[in-house]
Amino acid sequence: FKQKTAYEIRNCDWSSDVCSSDLEAQAGMESMSMRTQGSLGMVALVLAACASGPSGSVATNGHEPPRVSGPASAAGGSEPFAIESVYRQRAQALVERALEDNRAIAHLADLVAAAPKRLSGSQGAADAVAFGLQRMKDLGLQNVRGEEVMVPQWVRGKESASVVSPKPMPLRVTALGGSIGTPEQGLQGELVMVRSFEQLQAMGDAARGKIVFFNRPMPRALTRTFQAYGQAVPQRGNGAIEAGKVGAIAALVRSVTTAIDEHPHTGAMNYQDGVPQVPSAAIATEDAEALAALLVDGPVRIQLQLGCEIRPDVHSANVIGEIVGSEHPEEVVLIGGHLDGWDLGQGAHDDGTGCAHVLEAMRLIRACGIAPKRTIRAVLFMNEENGLRGAQAYAKAHGHEKHAAAIESDGGGDTPQGFSCSLKDAAAEALRPIFLPLSEFNAGAFLPGGGGGAEIGRAHV
Repeated sequence: FKQKTAYEIRNCDWSSDVCSSDLEAQAGMESMSMRTQGSLGMVALVLAACASGPSGSVATNGHEPPRVSGPASAAGGSEPFAIESVYRQRAQALVERALEDNRAIAHLADLVAAAPKRLSGSQGAADAVAFGLQRMKDLGLQNVRGEEVMVPQWVRGKESASVVSPKPMPLRVTALGGSIGTPEQGLQGELVMVRSFEQLQAMGDAARGKIVFFNRPMPRALTRTFQAYGQAVPQRGNGAIEAGKVGAIAALVRSVTTAIDEHPHTGAMNYQDGVPQVPSAAIATEDAEALAALLVDGPVRIQLQLGCEIRPDVHSANVIGEIVGSEHPEEVVLIGGHLDGWDLGQGAHDDGTGCAHVLEAMRLIRACGIAPKRTIRAVLFMNEENGLRGAQAYAKAHGHEKHAAAIESDGGGDTPQGFSCSLKDAAAEALRPIFLPLSEFNAGAFLPGGGGGAEIGRAHV
């Protein structure tokens, strides 16, 4: 299972589909996702994770539809599942307990207090691992452990930028995660503004020795904002590569947001073997607009200084805890989020809420006395933001195990709407009844053919 990400910032509703790969079918896994908010999000996670409980079973394997069975009939057979009362009762009990206890927000508050800056390889990330281990033990989970992961260690350092000509003007920038630094004294260059990689390639030698300014905004007209995000984010991820190909000396990228404000947004960027590496930074959208206006009247020259550096990999861990299955402990239902976050904020939405969702789901299963047949395994992955090393390590360590399902929460703490699943047609329809009880809480949407999230997309086993 992978997640179709959903994210909301202020009034922006982010969602995007990522096509599932043939490898998922080969691995016997499919894709499921959820929009989540606090305790109600937990209900959706728990209900799906425990669908293999006393009243029925779910098996998903890429080749045949899952069978969803109801309670045994008087003749000893099995009746088709049709919104059974046991599932309604379970959903209601979970909702009531979640809202009454109100613990999800406490998990989140405690995490960001213990480790507000959790970039992989940092002390904050180490503090987050310690928090996760202790919280899982406090919740009474079984087999709590940290599984070692070697993660990158990228350090931000000092960063500044300004217009040198035609008139001095400070610029608000931040290095993109994984960027190399500039020389200690910084670098200067003339800007060339582009809105696509094709436009840059067409410039040829005209971009050599320049600073490439990628100024493609997120399209506001797209109501599914992650579609807009998907149109703008390639310039952040691959802008430095394309700038290096044409002989530029740096890449400056418009922050990937629909907001026009003074805050530069960091995020992951990439380099490519065989292509010269150039430093890369994001610029606040207000300043991006100002630079575009200046360029209308003639050449613009800027100074850029980034003190970031890439240090040797360090030890970290995925944090894992379980509720061991009562009948099939060897079969695993994975629920996960990522523990790391960028260093400029607390990572409350991305993905502190996902971690809180996972922890609260496990607590609710125990608090409501649910005994799932299969093992429910909570995984707080390390290094989603700038490497996916945790997902890769999990797949390597657990690829031999049978995973009935995996669910990922990496969509922020917003209103839950339901799940998407990469199953299609009859296979998807066989699974749909499991989610119908959530409709009573306006969280029962079920969208076949959806895509997935980063960790379980890499960690499919």
